[in-house]
Amino acid sequence: MDNICYFRPKWVGSPVTTNEKSVTPKSIERRGKNSKKKGEVDPVEVYCRVRPLDNPDDNCCVKPLSTSVVQLIPPENSLAVARNGQIKEYQFTFQYVFDEYTSQKAVFDYVACPLVDDLIRGKNGLLFTYGITSSGKTYTMTGSPKDQGILPRCLDVLFNTISGVQAKKYVFKSDKMNGFEVQSEADAMIERQKRDLMPGITTPKTPTAQRRGNFGDQERISDPTILSSVDDDNQYAVFVSYIEIYNNYVYDLLEELPYDPITGYKPPQTKILRTDSSDCMYVMNCVEVEITSPEEAFEVLFKGQKRRKVAHTALNAESSRSHSIFNIRLVQAPLDPRGEEVLQDPDKICVSQLSLVDLAGSERTHRTKNAGDRLKEAGNINQSLMALRNCMEILRDNQKNSSNKMVPYRDSKLTHLFKNYFDGEGKVRMIVCVNPKGDEFDETIHVMKFAELSQEVLIARQQQVRFDIGLTPGRRKMNYKEKFKSEDDLCTAAKVPAFDFSLGPGFPPFELLRSSDDIVLPQLEKFLEERQKRREAMQLELDRQSDEFRAQLVEFERSYEQALVQNEELQQRVEKSESYVQKLEGRIRSLEKRMEENSRNYKESERQKRELAAMIQDKDVKIRQEKSEKERLKSDFRTRLDMNNQHWERNLEKERQKIEQDYGGQIWEKQQKLNMLRNIVNEGDSDAAMPAPQETFRTPAPKVRTHTTPGKLLSARSENDMRKIGNTPTPRSRTATTGTSLSAARANLRPTPRSTSNTPKPTPAYNPRHRRSRSSNAEIWLDHRPPGSVELDTVLQPKIKKKKSVSKLEVKDTKEASKYMLTHQDMDSDDNLTTKIYKGECLPTAGGGTAVVFNDVEELKQTSPGSRKRRSSCPQPQDFEGEWSDVEDRCNIAIEGHGNARKRSKPGSATRV
Repeated sequence: MDNICYFRPKWVGSPVTTNEKSVTPKSIERRGKNSKKKGEVDPVEVYCRVRPLDNPDDNCCVKPLSTSVVQLIPPENSLAVARNGQIKEYQFTFQYVFDEYTSQKAVFDYVACPLVDDLIRGKNGLLFTYGITSSGKTYTMTGSPKDQGILPRCLDVLFNTISGVQAKKYVFKSDKMNGFEVQSEADAMIERQKRDLMPGITTPKTPTAQRRGNFGDQERISDPTILSSVDDDNQYAVFVSYIEIYNNYVYDLLEELPYDPITGYKPPQTKILRTDSSDCMYVMNCVEVEITSPEEAFEVLFKGQKRRKVAHTALNAESSRSHSIFNIRLVQAPLDPRGEEVLQDPDKICVSQLSLVDLAGSERTHRTKNAGDRLKEAGNINQSLMALRNCMEILRDNQKNSSNKMVPYRDSKLTHLFKNYFDGEGKVRMIVCVNPKGDEFDETIHVMKFAELSQEVLIARQQQVRFDIGLTPGRRKMNYKEKFKSEDDLCTAAKVPAFDFSLGPGFPPFELLRSSDDIVLPQLEKFLEERQKRREAMQLELDRQSDEFRAQLVEFERSYEQALVQNEELQQRVEKSESYVQKLEGRIRSLEKRMEENSRNYKESERQKRELAAMIQDKDVKIRQEKSEKERLKSDFRTRLDMNNQHWERNLEKERQKIEQDYGGQIWEKQQKLNMLRNIVNEGDSDAAMPAPQETFRTPAPKVRTHTTPGKLLSARSENDMRKIGNTPTPRSRTATTGTSLSAARANLRPTPRSTSNTPKPTPAYNPRHRRSRSSNAEIWLDHRPPGSVELDTVLQPKIKKKKSVSKLEVKDTKEASKYMLTHQDMDSDDNLTTKIYKGECLPTAGGGTAVVFNDVEELKQTSPGSRKRRSSCPQPQDFEGEWSDVEDRCNIAIEGHGNARKRSKPGSATRV
């Protein structure tokens, strides 16, 4: 029989030469991309199973019309009737419809048995049950002891088929990366002794309860079906794993949980999904158990079912709260040329997988009355089922419309795990379980629509490859014949030489008519003599063989006694070796204790080392921070000291100037008075000495000199004060007889300009902190506008030549900028948009950062124009809340008119027009 396999790594071999076209792995890879174009696709096969009603008097809404069509009739209290106002019947077509009278055996034979056959042939398969809660999904998958479901029957049929070609345990070994390795018979035997024959050496298992799950404590009726698709030249091994997806997290139901005598079992750890070397999804670090019989498989199944999440709801006493997945992986590899052991070549291993999925039922909260954890579980269940439906819809749209939309497999762990099946690496079948009760119509109709949608999805057909590894077919049978032939030869050689212990043929058909018959009597006498001789020979042969047998018995007893003596010696040696082994074990235990103590000390020292290192690092950080803080304080102190010194210098200079002004003005005033008095005295003397002419003459006013104290200066203010003093009314100067004019007197009183030849000019005051302004083109503004700012598009905007706009402020942005501008928008109490622009200068700090000193605020406010009555463009008194003190305040208001907005800046803001 040719082997048809699906290979997970790559099977190296040459194709068989047949009438059909040969197929190689590379040709499969080339043809896999165009399989849909050539029609090599299969639809998702959907089957429908109707469960019987719990109460025959309940209203029924589901009616099978044929083996492929089912009809749904909405009851009067359903939402469909309330929405449409009329009763509308629905019909749905499936691959096959199983009514309420169909047995579990019929469902298995029609749906799951072909998948088991494909599993033996090396193909993958996926079968999951779908439906609302309390629709019979778990019963269809597991069944009861007297009427088993799909999962137990798959195990029975699989082991019935491979019973004669099953490999010994541990010949195939998992590589922990979704692949397998091959071990020799010797290595497998050693591992069997370690794990099975000497379990005390291995790690002790977690103590578990003795309770069996489901129907594990009852006798079951196994399925006797045997398939004919097995290859006699291959060795087979079965591995199973059991996982569940609970609240969109993956848990391993076969994982040994850590047990603490005080706190009990620790919670299980979540698993993650990974991709192997063949781009196939698998659960990382998932426990895979090799089983050799259905009984072992049921023990694994019951162990996982005890940890599965099941809870009581208003619609189902044992409602599944998670999606359970039972994986059956069949590993097969060819025999060596002698037909004795498995070929030691990992490239010749073929791995196929059958996944049996029991999906949790969809629920509606208003019917189940869930709350708390049950409500959260129902939400996650519905979300994962919706993700499955979305993937199906996108796959159908891509196939119908030839589009290339991305299928959201990663939205749920369920779809992500079975991504490879929908990509064409196995056959997909679904059983839709239906509850015909009328109250379930509104949820059942959604399940039927999803099933109808799923049938339109096409899956690329998995390629069948015929391989020939160059070995003679029928190697196992030839090995059996040679073995049996050699055993017959050994038996023949051990037997005694052949001796016929029969008395020969029976009495001849003599007819004796009278006692004096001379013909018959001699013949009878001769026959009896020969028979007596044969009896004597047989007796002699029997005696001889008896003697030989006694001799053999004596020899056997002698050898047996010798064997007993040897056995006693060996027993003594064993006892001595056991005592020696016990001593070694004691030493080993003491060394292990010392090693554990050393390891604990090492861990403790490492922990202390890390703590000390962390403390040192913290102290270093604190030291650096303190140093930087001290440097900052020093620089701040120096800056403040310089500013204080400058402030005191400015104050002293002001005081000095003020004193100079005060005393200089007083001195100048006194000098002026003296000059005036001198002029009056001089004029009086001249009037007394001169005759009185008829003409009048004007006495020239003497020059007025300003007397200043050396080292002092007069400010412009003191000069103005002096001028004011000089212009004040003074007594009229005396005139001659002819009379002195009023203008001459006033000219005498007018002060003369001060001499500037000896007076130094005052030094202008300056700000020592002031930095010479840079060019306007060199300033770079950092415009910080947070996300969501509204663009005003108005005229009154800051006009900036060079700026860099950012929405998220970072340190590197402030390094290049010299100015900073922050825009803040808010709504006032009148629901008007107010925009505030805060401006400042960017100054570097001693710690390497940047500080912003705000020195200006602009406020832009948009108000409603109110009525459309024309008003003056000038600001009105009601537009300003303060006092109209001067021109500067009145001109600090800028108004811009638009169709539906006004931008206004309050007095005191930084807006300039």
